[in-house]
Amino acid sequence: MNQQYSPYQAPQAAGYQAGYRAPAPGYTFQPLGSGLRKAFGAVIALAMLAFVGSIGSMTAAMIINPDHPPDALMGGFIGGIVLAVLLLYAQIFIGLFWIYKVWSWLPEDQRWSKHWKGRIEPMMAAGMMMIPYFHYYWMFVIDCGICDAMDRMRVQYPTSRMAPKQLAIAACICQLIIPMPVGSILWFMFMSRIEAMTKDMAAAASQFGAPGMGPAPQY
Repeated sequence: MNQQYSPYQAPQAAGYQAGYRAPAPGYTFQPLGSGLRKAFGAVIALAMLAFVGSIGSMTAAMIINPDHPPDALMGGFIGGIVLAVLLLYAQIFIGLFWIYKVWSWLPEDQRWSKHWKGRIEPMMAAGMMMIPYFHYYWMFVIDCGICDAMDRMRVQYPTSRMAPKQLAIAACICQLIIPMPVGSILWFMFMSRIEAMTKDMAAAASQFGAPGMGPAPQY
């Protein structure tokens, strides 16, 4: 008779022998900070303001003189578009840093995904997001992997919150179709839900004396 394993057991039991590493003892269990998420939200707001301002400048220029739009208004349009693009890149890098931070926060034995064979290190989780076209697949692997790991950890670190997997999938889909502002807003919500779960788990670890998983930097 084949031995059956719970999905919450160590990953080596499910065929992840090569990638499994037990959590190192003696660390402090800390929740994730919210600084990166707040910076992400601020960049989204500024990018939208820049885009709306550029459209407003273009509209005003066309109304005033369609044949020879005022240089000042056209300059405002071009400047707004350039600023919006720069802020978009800033948003991407903040998001990559957040992914690295979350994957570093996960305990050693949870750094894997059922959608990828082998262990996923924090730098790998964030770095492979920068591979053109492949990142369309990789963001599903990482976002769903985070949710799966959080749900597995709920057994040891109780919380009433469920991992927002459906929200993660919706955010990934919207990043492909409507990245701004819908995809970015959904991603911001996903970040907030994950951070809230880490706070609950840290509180549970403190209350029940569960072992820590490693210090997480507070940004």
